[in-house]
Amino acid sequence: MIAGNTNVAESRMECASFHAVDIEKSLFFGQKFLGVRNGQPISTMDGLINTVQNAASGNITTLGATTSYTQLIAALDPVFQQNTDPMNPNQRILFCGGVARNVLHAIARLNSTYFVQQQETSWGLQYDTIKIPRGTFQIIEHPLFNTNSAWSAMAVAVDLSTFNVAYLGDRKTQNKEYGINNDLADNGMDADGGTLTTEMTCVVKNPPANAVIRGFTAAAQG
Repeated sequence: MIAGNTNVAESRMECASFHAVDIEKSLFFGQKFLGVRNGQPISTMDGLINTVQNAASGNITTLGATTSYTQLIAALDPVFQQNTDPMNPNQRILFCGGVARNVLHAIARLNSTYFVQQQETSWGLQYDTIKIPRGTFQIIEHPLFNTNSAWSAMAVAVDLSTFNVAYLGDRKTQNKEYGINNDLADNGMDADGGTLTTEMTCVVKNPPANAVIRGFTAAAQG
C-alpha cells in the first residue's frame, strides 16, 4: 500500500483510475450495441472513431508503407471542409500513439532543412504543431494509444468544439459499496468492495470536422 493510506482508500483510488481509463477508451474506441446480457438489457455507445467512420468515411485514411508530407496533407485536409467555429482559426487536436508521432517527426525531418550552430548545446528535432495550408494541428501523444501496436500507429484529429459527453438524464457516476459501513449486503463475501457505474454517451455534432489516420509506418520525402 501507499504509505499513509488504508487498503480501502487505495482501492478506491485505483478503481476510480481504472474507471476513468474505461470511459476515455470508450470515447475513442466505443462501438454501439443494444442487446441483452445475463438476462439484463445492455447498451454501449459509439466512440469518436466509429462515429466518423459511419458518418464521414472519407475522413478515414489507411496509410501505405511510407507517408510523405503531401500524403499527410491529403489525409488531414478534409477536416477543414466545414468550419464549425467561425470565431476561431482552423485548429484541431491530433491525438496519436508513439509510432505515429515518430513518423510525423520523420516526415518533418525528411522534408525540411535545419542547421546546427556551434554554440548549440542540444541537438534533435521535437515539435508539437503541424501546419498545413488550411489549418494547424496540435500533437498530443495519448498514453492510451500506446497500449497496443495498432493504436500506437494511429492518429485522430479532433475538433473539440464538435465533441462533448452527455450524461443520460443528468446522472453522474454512481458509486455503490459493500462491506463498508453496511452500505450493501456483501452476499457472504469476506471483503470490502464496490462498483462505479457511469451512464453516458459520446456526442459528435459534426463528424466531418474530425479524421482518423491509421497505419503510420515510415516517412518519405514528397
